[in-house]
Amino acid sequence: MTPSREILFNIDVSEAMALYLLMTIPIGLVAYGLARRVSRWKSGRPENRVDQIGHRIWNLLRVSVFHGRIVRRRNTYGGFMHLAIFSGFVTLLIGTSIVMIEADIAVPVFGVSFFHGNFYLGFKLAMNAAGLLLIAGVVMAFYRRLVLRPATQQSSGDDLLLLVFLLVLAIQGFALQCLRLAITRDPWAAWSFVSYPVALALQDVPVETLTGLHQLNWHAHFVTAFLFLGYVAYSKMIHPFTALANVLFRRLRPPGELDPIADLEQADTVGASRLEHFSWAQLMSVDACMHCGRCLEYCPTFSTGKALRPRDLVLELAGLQADRGGLFSGVLGEEANSGRYRWGRGAERELIGGAVSTEEIWDCTTCAACMEQCPVYIEHVPLIVGMRRNLVMEQNSFPPELAPVFTSLERLGNPYQNVPAERAAWTRKLEQPVAQMSEVAASGKSVEYLFFVGCIGSFVPRNQKVTIALIRVLQAAGISFAILGKEETCNGDPARRMGHEYLARQLAAKTVAKLNFYNVKKVVTACPHCFNAIRNEYPQLGGNYEVVHHSQLIAELIASGRLTLDAASSLAQGKVTYHDPCYLGRYNSVYDEPRNVLGALPATDLTEMPRSRNHSFCCGGGGGRAMMKEQRGIRINQERVREALNTGAQMVAAGCPFCMSMLEDGIVGVDAASKLRVHDLAELVAGSLQTPPPRS
Repeated sequence: MTPSREILFNIDVSEAMALYLLMTIPIGLVAYGLARRVSRWKSGRPENRVDQIGHRIWNLLRVSVFHGRIVRRRNTYGGFMHLAIFSGFVTLLIGTSIVMIEADIAVPVFGVSFFHGNFYLGFKLAMNAAGLLLIAGVVMAFYRRLVLRPATQQSSGDDLLLLVFLLVLAIQGFALQCLRLAITRDPWAAWSFVSYPVALALQDVPVETLTGLHQLNWHAHFVTAFLFLGYVAYSKMIHPFTALANVLFRRLRPPGELDPIADLEQADTVGASRLEHFSWAQLMSVDACMHCGRCLEYCPTFSTGKALRPRDLVLELAGLQADRGGLFSGVLGEEANSGRYRWGRGAERELIGGAVSTEEIWDCTTCAACMEQCPVYIEHVPLIVGMRRNLVMEQNSFPPELAPVFTSLERLGNPYQNVPAERAAWTRKLEQPVAQMSEVAASGKSVEYLFFVGCIGSFVPRNQKVTIALIRVLQAAGISFAILGKEETCNGDPARRMGHEYLARQLAAKTVAKLNFYNVKKVVTACPHCFNAIRNEYPQLGGNYEVVHHSQLIAELIASGRLTLDAASSLAQGKVTYHDPCYLGRYNSVYDEPRNVLGALPATDLTEMPRSRNHSFCCGGGGGRAMMKEQRGIRINQERVREALNTGAQMVAAGCPFCMSMLEDGIVGVDAASKLRVHDLAELVAGSLQTPPPRS
C-alpha cells in the first residue's frame, strides 16, 4: 500500500466547496485593505525604488525571509521567537496550498497525483514540525509580552488577539490530525510525530464520537481561519505584506545621505507638513512597522526619558495615514498608543503638532540607532528631517537657540560667530608651517590631501588641540597636505540636519566649488560630520572625492611603519574605552580602524563599553543637538559617561570633535573629572610619537 491519505476526510465535498467559496469574502477583504493602503502610498511624492532589482530580491531573501536582520546577537530571544512563528506559519500555509493543488488542480484537471509515497511522508514530517514551531513561537511571544515585558515592548489587544488566533489555528490543525489518525488507524501515523501519541490515547473512544468531533473541529477550524484572514488587513498582521515590500523597495544609497529637495527655489512647499509631502516609499515604510520596539533598544532619547520614541513616531504617522484612508489602524484600545486611532477618528489632525509633536521632532540626535536596528529598514531620520525642513523654512518655527546659529552660518560660514579671517589662527601655535591651498596652487605644485579642518576644529580651543595634534602626526609621517584656511566654510551638515536645507545647500555648493577649483582628489578630516557630508552628500552637487577619516589614515600610517609609537608616552597610558561616533560608525561603518589605532598604542589597554560599534550609544550632540538645550529627562551625554565609568577606564578615546565636547561636558555634569578624561585619537598618537615635536 502506497503511503497517502484521503483529502477532505469525513467532510462532504459539496459542503466543503461551499465553505471554500465563502473564503473568498475574507480574501477579498485582505485585497481591499491592501488596495486602500497602496492608494494612500501613491498619494506621496514619486521616487525611484525599482533599480538594482536583483540586489533587492537577494537582500529581501537574506534579511527578511532568512531572518538575517531579525535574529541578532543581542536580541536572540525575540529573533528566534519571530523565526519560529514565521517559519511555522509559512510552512503550514505552503502545506495547505499543496493539498489544495492536489485536490483541486492536479487530479481533476491533469489527472496527476503527487500526494503519496515518500513525498507524502516527508509532507507529514514537515507539517508536524511546522505546527510545533508555530506553537513554540506563540508561547514564547506570550511569555515575552506577559512575563518578561521588556521596556521596549508595547502590547495591545491587537497583539494578543493575533497570538490567540495563531495558537488556536495550530491546535485545531493538530486536533484534526489526531482525530483522523484515531479514526482511520493510519498505518503511517507514526510519521505524524506530534499527533501520533494523542491519537494512540484516543483509540478506546467510540468511532462515532471521534467522527462527530472531527467534523465539529473541521468547521471550527474553518471559522477561525475565516475570521483570522478577514482581520489580517486591518491589524498588525498586515506587516508580512508591508514589511516585505519595504525591504524590497528600501533605499539603497548610503545611510548617511539625506535626499536633497528637488527644485528647491521653485518648490511650492518645503519639507513635510502633510503626509503627501513624503515620498510614496516613505508612506509605505510607516505601514511596515511591526511594533517590535527594536528601534528603541539603543535610542538615546527613549533611554533618557525624552518625548521622542522612534517607534511611536512611526506609528503616529501610520495611524494618521490609516485615519485618512478610513482604515482600522491595528490597535484595539486607544490607550495602547496615543498616536493611533480606530476607524478614522482623528483624520482631521495636522501632521505636525497633531499626529507628531514638535518636541519629538526636535529631540532627535539623528544618530541612526533606530535605522540600524529596524528589521524592515524603516528610515526614521529622513522622516524627522523632512518635518524639520518644513518647520524651519516654511513655518519659521524652531528652538530659539538656533536663530543665532543660522545667522552665523549664513553671514560668517560657521556656527560660532567667529570671523572667517580667524579660521586658521590656530596655525600660529605650530612649529612647522602648514601650506594653504591658495599658496600650493600659486606655486604650481600639488598635495596628496586636503585637510578639511571643520568649524569646531578651527574655532573651539579644546578642539584646536586635536587639529594641531593631527597636523603633527601628518608631518611626522611625511604626508603632503594643505588646508583651505580662511577660504574654508562650514560643510553644511549642521544646517541640513537642523532642517535649513537652503542654507545647507549654499554652504555645501560653496565648498564644492572651492574644492573643484583646486582640483582636490583626496580629503582627510577629523570630523565625522564633515566626513559624512563630503563623502556621501557632496556628489549630489558635483563634488566627488576620496574622503578618509583621520582614524583611517592614522591606522594606515601605523600599519605601513610610517609612524613609530613610544611605550613611554605620558599621555597614552592605562585602561581606555572607545566611543563610536554615530556619523563615523553607523552611517559609514568605520569601526575597526579607530580600534586598530588604539591597539597600536603600546601602553594602553582597550576595554569596550556594553554599547559599542553599531550598537553604540549616542553622545547627544548630533542633528544640531550640540547647539540646543537639553531640557527633558536625563542628559544623554551624562548617560554615556556613566557607561564609560562603569568599564573602569581612566580615559575615553574619541574620534569626533562633537563627541569630545559632549563627553567632556558630561564628565563635568556627573562630577567625574578626577576619574575620567577624554582625548582624541590624534592626540594619543601625537603624544606617543617616538620623537614627537615639542608641544605648543
